[in-house]
Amino acid sequence: MAVQEIARADEESEVENVPSELDELTHAEMRMLYAESTESIRYAKTRQWRALSGILLIFGGLMALSRFIDNNAQLVNLVVAISFLCSAGGIYCMALYQAWQNTEREKLREIGGHLSSYSMSVRAVKSSREANIHRYTMLVFMIVGVLMANVLLVLFVSPLFNQ
Repeated sequence: MAVQEIARADEESEVENVPSELDELTHAEMRMLYAESTESIRYAKTRQWRALSGILLIFGGLMALSRFIDNNAQLVNLVVAISFLCSAGGIYCMALYQAWQNTEREKLREIGGHLSSYSMSVRAVKSSREANIHRYTMLVFMIVGVLMANVLLVLFVSPLFNQ
């Protein structure tokens, strides 16, 4: 008896699905654009992480290169200058990829508003504010990682200034 009551309560609490008002071709087009935007977000995220790892590898290479610099202040200055340029470029790229992802998410929101009510309710499971906090926290950690690696590089080569 209790199982039937639970099933009846579930049926009553279930929201009726309101299908999309789009015609078949437009709906297919929206699904294609939706898939394209999600793929673009994935690609931009991958590029963002690769930019971070590439910059860190460059810093590692500059540290290794600085071991071969003997009493040459000009080369040490060049290594530091290159590290600052790489930091600026890497942070710019990561911010650019973040902006690209945000544009694609805007497209997803717009497309999602034209899909069925079930689709919209599933997308509303995670709030956009919470998602933004997660995204920007990761971006801040990436930027801090680049800056800390740059500081470590400068500290690593700073004894070469005194030689």
